[in-house]
Amino acid sequence: MGLRSEIIDIFRKDWNLFLATNALFFGATGIGALVAFFLPETQVAVLAVFAQELKSGTLSPVGGAYGTGNILKAAWMTFANNLVYGTIQSLTLPSFLFPPYALLMGVLRALTWGIAFIIPQGQMTLRVVLPHLLTLLIEGEAYVIAIFGCLRQAEGLLWPARLGETSRVGGYLRAVRDNVRLLIPVTVILVVGALYEAFELLVIAGLYRT
Repeated sequence: MGLRSEIIDIFRKDWNLFLATNALFFGATGIGALVAFFLPETQVAVLAVFAQELKSGTLSPVGGAYGTGNILKAAWMTFANNLVYGTIQSLTLPSFLFPPYALLMGVLRALTWGIAFIIPQGQMTLRVVLPHLLTLLIEGEAYVIAIFGCLRQAEGLLWPARLGETSRVGGYLRAVRDNVRLLIPVTVILVVGALYEAFELLVIAGLYRT
């Protein structure tokens, strides 16, 4: 079985878990949007945190890349941040020790996105919000796949037979190998998301103009 077939088989065998992970992630985004709608001050506060991070915090290299107005440079820094920090460091690696960690962090991220980026009010005008929804959908799906892969590690520990293994250790190791394979579609989707986000923010929304 080729690598592509193996990846497809992972989704096929655990399709219900994949759908549930989507529902939890994007459901949390919707809840965040409701929070911002009824409590607009929360959106202002979260956006202020993001702005500070882009200016002088952990996201400052990304903010600096957007400040140049160069779409490819901005896309590269967005992709690198989303893959290394947003996926591997924040979701995948911690979940090798505690698989549900990825779900907890993912839901928190989705909730924050919903608060900050869904409701068109204040500085988040309709011109900014509408095109950015596609960014959230694309990059969100990449994170969903990463979370899904981590949750399968818990499945391998608790129900190894579902993964075709006879022992908990075997089930866990099988899920870890599958999780590494799933980083391939995650990477591809994040590349697409980064290219679109850079174009969207610099050209469509017209942000970061000098």
